[in-house]
Amino acid sequence: MDLSCSHITEEKVDGAISTMEKQERALDSRLMNLPAELREQIYLLLVVKPQNTVTMLSNYNCYRSEVSACQPTISFVSRQLRKETLPLFYGNNLFMAEITQIVDLEIAKRWLNAIGDENVKSLRRLAICGWTRIPFGHMVSKRWVRIVLDLKNGTIEVEGTGSEAGQYSSTIAAIEQLKASFLKMVESRDGLNFDVESLETFLDGFHGLCAVY
Repeated sequence: MDLSCSHITEEKVDGAISTMEKQERALDSRLMNLPAELREQIYLLLVVKPQNTVTMLSNYNCYRSEVSACQPTISFVSRQLRKETLPLFYGNNLFMAEITQIVDLEIAKRWLNAIGDENVKSLRRLAICGWTRIPFGHMVSKRWVRIVLDLKNGTIEVEGTGSEAGQYSSTIAAIEQLKASFLKMVESRDGLNFDVESLETFLDGFHGLCAVY
């Protein structure tokens, strides 16, 4: 995501929308006169990314399969459109954060804080990836690990641990511990949506597995 996006808080957006609403009132009125089901189909075409992966990283242009996690343009037109489109945007895209380096962890946290608890509760799929430390004799090698969280179903998938259980046993054990922490977090929330603080805690845990690459 562009760094500027992580600084666009809901308070700033609200002020900007007040100005735009006066200019876009006619268009907004025509759209809002459509049935809710038809509006939702239109919104999905506008806010669901074809690649189905949006990234919080500032250098997202370096990744051919990824696009920025900035909120869709239509969500800035009016408060009503924002209310109807943002849950679809956050609930139907896969959001990715590589947090190998501390600067990337900070960007991901700024992004979460910028969108706030109200939008975080709409997040469904969050992919967290990075280069993890792997002891190899007297050296430390690295292995790419990607974790995909389903925040609505409370499930977690891990990619990249491989089949070499002996060689990577310490890394696998750490990942299993992280998985257990997530499932415990799900259980403790007892059906409540995740918030910024809980996701930041998980990001910190994953970053602890990583080395500067």
